[in-house]
Amino acid sequence: MDKKEIAKKIFNTAYINGEFILRSGKISNEYFDKYLFEAEPELLVEIAKIMNITALVENTTNDDALKTKHGLSIYIETAKHKILFDVGPNDAFIYNAKQLGIDLAEIDIFVLSHGHSDHGGALSDFLRVNDKAKIYIHKKAFEPYFIEILFAKKYIGLDKKLAANERIIFTDGVLEIDDELLLFSDVEGQFDTKSHRVLLRKTQNGFERDDFLHEQNLIVTSGGKSALFSGCSHRGIANILRAATKHRAINAVFGGFHLYNPVTKAAESPQLIEELATELSSHETIFYTCHCTGEKAYQSLREIMGEKVRYFSTGTTVKGSEL
Repeated sequence: MDKKEIAKKIFNTAYINGEFILRSGKISNEYFDKYLFEAEPELLVEIAKIMNITALVENTTNDDALKTKHGLSIYIETAKHKILFDVGPNDAFIYNAKQLGIDLAEIDIFVLSHGHSDHGGALSDFLRVNDKAKIYIHKKAFEPYFIEILFAKKYIGLDKKLAANERIIFTDGVLEIDDELLLFSDVEGQFDTKSHRVLLRKTQNGFERDDFLHEQNLIVTSGGKSALFSGCSHRGIANILRAATKHRAINAVFGGFHLYNPVTKAAESPQLIEELATELSSHETIFYTCHCTGEKAYQSLREIMGEKVRYFSTGTTVKGSEL
C-alpha cells in the first residue's frame, strides 16, 4: 500500500460516529480512536514499511524538468521523520523539491555527510527555507579542505560562518538519534585511489592528504529494513559497509563510491573497480550508486554485479518495499 491507501485504511478503521464525551467535557458526534488501528497488526506492518528515498540532486537525470549538478542531495521519508541527507553545491535541491512536491520546510532532520562543498555548499539555502530541522554535522567538517588542480589548490570546504548556527549538533563516533536513525564515523581503513590523492586538508604544517575523518554515514531503519547512506564513501564503501554491519544488517546502500576524478573525468583502474565489485557482491545488499562513482565506473560495476547495483539519478524514488 502507498501512503494514500494507508491513510484511507486508517481512517476507515479508526473513525467512528456517535455521541462522545471528550476529556474537555464537550460532546462530539465523531471520534478518531487510535487504539482501533493499533490493534490491526497488518496495518501496523504497512505503516512501518513507509520509507521513500528520492535523489533530489545528482550529476544526471532522466527528467528534463529537473536540474542536475555535480553533487548530491537525498530526501528520505519514514514513518517518523522527513530527512535531508546533504544539500548539494547550490539551490538546485530547492527547485527540484518543488518540482517533485517535497516540502523542505517540513524536514525535521538534516545530515551532512562530510565537509566538501558539492555536498554542503547550499547549507545556507537550506537554513533559509527550513527553520526547524536538527542539523547533524561532523565536528571536523568545517576545517579547510582543498582540491589540487595542476599546481593550484582550490578551496572546496564549507562556509565557515555557518558553524556558529545554534541548530547544528556536532557529531563524532557513533550517535543513535532514535530507533530509526543512527550516525557513525568510526570507519577503519582508507581507500587509496588516484582521485583521492588530489584532495587535501590544510593544517598548521601546511597541506596534507585528506584523511576524511570529517566523513559520517547514516543508517535509516524502517519496516524491518535498514538503508545505509554515504555521501562520497571517501573512506571506501567496502570499509563503510563493514562498519555499518556492526550496527545493523544493511539491505540497501545509497551514495557515491568516488571512483572517478571530477576534474579530469578519469575513472579508477579496471582492476580496482573489479576488486570492489567482487567484494560488494558478497553482501546480501542492493547498491544504489551515483554522483562521484562516475558513469563509466558504474557500467563496469554493473557488468560484474548485475541487478545488485543500480544507478540513482536525480528524480529517482526508491520505496522501502523495494529494498
